[in-house]
Amino acid sequence: MTDAGPGPLPGPPVRTGEFPLPHHDGLGPLREFAALRRDAPCARIRLPSGDLAWLVTRYADVRTVLADPRFSRTRATRGTGPRIARVPTLPDSVLAADPPEHTRLRKLVAAAFTARRAEEIRRNVARTVDELLDGLAAQSPPADLVPLFARPLPLAVICDLLGVPRQDGGRLDAWCDTLRSLTANSDTEVTAAVGEMTGYLAGLVTAKRRHPADDVLSALIAARDEGDRLSQGELVSFGLVLFTGGYGTTADRLAGSVHLLLEDPARYGRLRDEPALIPRAVEELLRYAQTNVQANLRVATEAVDIGGVTIAEGEAVMAVNSSANHDESVFEHPGLVDFDRERNPHLAFGHGVHHCVGAPVARVQLQEALAGLTRRFPALRSAAPPSWKTGLGTRAPRTLPVAW
Repeated sequence: MTDAGPGPLPGPPVRTGEFPLPHHDGLGPLREFAALRRDAPCARIRLPSGDLAWLVTRYADVRTVLADPRFSRTRATRGTGPRIARVPTLPDSVLAADPPEHTRLRKLVAAAFTARRAEEIRRNVARTVDELLDGLAAQSPPADLVPLFARPLPLAVICDLLGVPRQDGGRLDAWCDTLRSLTANSDTEVTAAVGEMTGYLAGLVTAKRRHPADDVLSALIAARDEGDRLSQGELVSFGLVLFTGGYGTTADRLAGSVHLLLEDPARYGRLRDEPALIPRAVEELLRYAQTNVQANLRVATEAVDIGGVTIAEGEAVMAVNSSANHDESVFEHPGLVDFDRERNPHLAFGHGVHHCVGAPVARVQLQEALAGLTRRFPALRSAAPPSWKTGLGTRAPRTLPVAW
């Protein structure tokens, strides 16, 4: 990043730089975020769209942006305001809404993703883990853990929850990756993926109207048809958001967690020997892994002071959770993976009204995946360096070769 134009400004130095940051393989702390937290906690960036925004990197400031109603998601997704990229942003989506509209939409699905509901499906998740590990055991090592385990587990879970046929998972998987592109795909490709996926979901909604089942999409259809609490556009957007958020993010986090365990075999060995430690280890892996290199954009509805900078009304803000999770003022030795860390208020699932509704289900999947893996493959080890995804809003292994 380079210093901004002439003229002194109060507070920390304000910087302007191209975004996203340069790609780095791995999930360790990004030196760019560390420098920004130290020198320019609210820094000027230029987005792929060409629009300017403020990049917020310190823990307290990120929490403020995520919870303060003066930072609007609606203003960042509707109208002519700043955008990350010049492609459709699903303005009917729950992710694009502010209260009270967001409150209305979130209530419609909240019951399906509670901690209690997550515990109810834990046994089914564990069964799916075992089935996938049976398939892995049948392979001759080395084998790639991403297509054999890290992706099919959350894909099966979200398909079952939403009522999407598992056999359609492959198509949805491809669309999901394209939708999460920052620079990996062209605007035309992203727009086409949005259109194809929404068309698929619209067809599935039509089929479920004729044959409803005990799943989230059927419940949303009932809310649309019987209670008139959901528009058709909101219904289809809901399906798309729940699928991409409930599957792609969890798949990346699972692959990343296993990579971090195998990167230091002592970590894997400790979870193998102390399975009761797995829930705490999952939280620490979520905190440590700097998976997200971007965040949803918000627009200030009035002037707000953040990180020594006054953000004017109408200006865009991006608050990066994964940087906040390495804030030295909040986490002792944040650059270390510490499974004994007792205080861990990480923001991996966000904060405020947009806190990830699927967090309890994601936690159950990660816990059961690591429990099954360490139990069934006690000698699991890396067989070769992973390859890494590029051009997306996340860092994650594209391949994860393992042996046992």
